[in-house]
Amino acid sequence: MTDAPNEPTGSGTPEGEVDLAAIVSAHNDSRQAPPSTGSSTGSSTGSSGDRSGGRDDGLLRRLLGDGSSSLWRYGYPAVVAAVLVVGLPLLVFVGLRVILDSTDGQLVRRITDPTAPGYEAVVSRTPTALVAIVGADNTLSGVALLSLTSESSGGVITMPSTLAYPSLFGQLPVSFAWEGGGVDGVAEAVGTVLNLSFTERLVIRASEWPALMATTGPLSMTLPDPVKNALDVVVLPKGSPQIRPDQVALLLDSKAPNENELNRSLRHELFWKAWLAQLRSSGGQVPGPIDAGLGRFVGSLSRGQLSVSALPVTPIPPTPPFSIRYVAVPEPAAATVAAYVPFPEGAPGSRPRVRSLDGTGSLGNGVMAAIQLNAGGGQVDVVGNAKKFGQPVTQIIYFDGTSEETARRMRDAIDIGELVASKESNSASDITVILGQDYLTKYGPSSDPATAPNGR
Repeated sequence: MTDAPNEPTGSGTPEGEVDLAAIVSAHNDSRQAPPSTGSSTGSSTGSSGDRSGGRDDGLLRRLLGDGSSSLWRYGYPAVVAAVLVVGLPLLVFVGLRVILDSTDGQLVRRITDPTAPGYEAVVSRTPTALVAIVGADNTLSGVALLSLTSESSGGVITMPSTLAYPSLFGQLPVSFAWEGGGVDGVAEAVGTVLNLSFTERLVIRASEWPALMATTGPLSMTLPDPVKNALDVVVLPKGSPQIRPDQVALLLDSKAPNENELNRSLRHELFWKAWLAQLRSSGGQVPGPIDAGLGRFVGSLSRGQLSVSALPVTPIPPTPPFSIRYVAVPEPAAATVAAYVPFPEGAPGSRPRVRSLDGTGSLGNGVMAAIQLNAGGGQVDVVGNAKKFGQPVTQIIYFDGTSEETARRMRDAIDIGELVASKESNSASDITVILGQDYLTKYGPSSDPATAPNGR
């Protein structure tokens, strides 16, 4: 049986409340009534103004007296003021009752027990930072996505500056987005590829590395290949055991004329691993605030569990004026993003908004399914429990305005369940997934809801 979420109950006007619908209907009927026959036809414009306005004025003048009287000049505004003083609070009261009595936004049900039917919790997004790494010549040398899956764990995904993103002009490199729009252009381009929006957008320029690495000193890392600059001159030899802070820009920005862009991207990956590991061992930190920006992300990543990897990409042929670009390999790239950003936020309209509800009482508020749904391209905004347990079959309920194809993608993400079309509109979500016994049988029970991520 479909657990239709948040459907208003009852009808009619409760005793003691104003039937605004009846008043509005009567008003509309009076406005739509055919005019009585008479000699006053007039034009729609002129000194007397709008015809309907003239009729209203005549009525008011008959009620209040001649237009030249003080009653018309002062009485009419006084009446209007009185109506506003008395009527506005009533309208506000009734409006608030409409909002508070609405179940569309889950304002009525406030259940605090994570194990109880009807419990719901808003999901906290995985914090992310999009970092544009820029060389001394103000060109983009690489991109990194930093994510925090907890206060002391997370990861880094590195991407080449020639990562391709779709546009009206074909597949353009992210470096082109930097030239045209700075870090905001890069964030928009990379966000399109990864189906993400970012908590923060940061830029690290070549001149900033010595200060950022002041507390760590030289990095211990071994270069797999010599680093050459644009003149094909070696600036860092192969096997260099240490990289000084003033050499980091050479490491990250240099690229030989015929060098594969992925070689430079590999150096970025090795750098992030070495820097964060050395920050952890030394107890150092980057300058600036520790609760925002690079200080927050690098500080957290250097304290706990860390994963660093390159985005899976594949080359596409050069198209003048662009050389070889690299497109993300769809499935491996999506899996990488899902692992690093388990609770993502997409650009408006890019991901369907989903509620993941446990219909069995044994699935930890649907958190595990939420991660699967996010990995499949969804955006789970709410996790929790269905209004009642005992759901036999998982249901993917998609509301008016959401396509069956979108719902099917969510069904494919969890690989189980039936699609249920709802004629109701739901401003809070596009899809509600109610997990049933079939999901429990397939995947097993989840963790205790009281300790599940984001459960509160």
